[in-house]
Amino acid sequence: MKHASGRRRMLHRVCASLLVAIVFLPAACSSPPSPLPHSVYIWQRSWDPSLVAAVGESRAFAASLRVLVLQVDRAGYVATSPDVDWDALKATGLPVIAVVRIDGSLTDDRLRGRVPGLIDQELRRWRSEGHGAGTLEIDYDCATSKLADYARLLADIRATVLTSGTLSITALPAWRNAAELDAVLAQVDSSVLQVHAVRDPASGLFDPVPAAQWVADWSRRSANKPFLVALPAYGARLKLDLDGRIAAVESEQRLPQRSAGSRELKVDPREVAMLIAQLSARAYPNLAGFAWFRLPREGDERAWSLRTLRAVIEQQPLQSRLRIALQVAADGAQDLVLHSDGNLAVPLPARLRVDGDCSAADGVNGYIAVRADTLHFERTAEAELRAGGSRRIGWLRCRDPAQVRVAAN
Repeated sequence: MKHASGRRRMLHRVCASLLVAIVFLPAACSSPPSPLPHSVYIWQRSWDPSLVAAVGESRAFAASLRVLVLQVDRAGYVATSPDVDWDALKATGLPVIAVVRIDGSLTDDRLRGRVPGLIDQELRRWRSEGHGAGTLEIDYDCATSKLADYARLLADIRATVLTSGTLSITALPAWRNAAELDAVLAQVDSSVLQVHAVRDPASGLFDPVPAAQWVADWSRRSANKPFLVALPAYGARLKLDLDGRIAAVESEQRLPQRSAGSRELKVDPREVAMLIAQLSARAYPNLAGFAWFRLPREGDERAWSLRTLRAVIEQQPLQSRLRIALQVAADGAQDLVLHSDGNLAVPLPARLRVDGDCSAADGVNGYIAVRADTLHFERTAEAELRAGGSRRIGWLRCRDPAQVRVAAN
């Protein structure tokens, strides 16, 4: 009996091991889902050399480009028609989506009476440059109560303007519980859900917690239509009046409006990367990718750097790294230069200590030289250096440059 009992226990262990192997075999053999594609918005009105260069670099990480080609003001007239560099777009070899931005306060009579004709003119120009019909995207921050009117506008565009190609819209989370949303989605082939800057600007540009819920809700409402999630790669400045109220929001363009104060809003790339990972793991069947607002370029003070955007898209480890360098200047002095060598922006140090026998020094670009017991460079205002960027913050004239050392403290 003892030997028979031992054989039974051994048989049970073997069967249990086989069962575990069978249960876990599919998971071991399955491959991780392919990364979702990333599209990038080109929202700049001026196609200067820095933007053209950024467009060229975008082909390394973007699957498509969404280009602002027309902006319609609140009266139904053309506010902006950017002079797009068609050759730069063609050189990328990427699919291009034409985006028309419509002022959200435009009333229904002017909306349907003027907008389809303006879009038709723009698409004719688009086709004349060899881009064909492609995809048209409408960016209209329609009030939830006006979604039925919006559905009729989209039907007009589909019937009279976009005789071929596909139609997409930029969508707001506020629409997700509206009964009229079904009529809107019935007119389009896809949508782009915006999860940034959708609340009061004073509350910030991006919050990953409600954003994840909005995506889940939108996936249910848009069950038979693919959608992308629009993510932020930018910051903004709130211009405040004397009472501390928001007078204007400045982002991709400087505003001439004066203000009594200001507040900077920033988006942490690590939070956005976490949301991407979360949404990718959920594997919503109709989530077709991500769309970034907006393509960074050199000189854009409130956008991430291209290095940061690419790092987030490619799921690289994110880190900031500051390097302090002394460079020999033409007059024999030494320039003090800060470099951001990581893929995240780095805060500029508040104070840098200089060890060495230096007879003269001065600060520039937000720093001043201070000589107390030792020589220091002190920052005059909070600032950061974008990933890949450099900033000259001062100069030194020292007896033995090889012996000079500078460190943040």
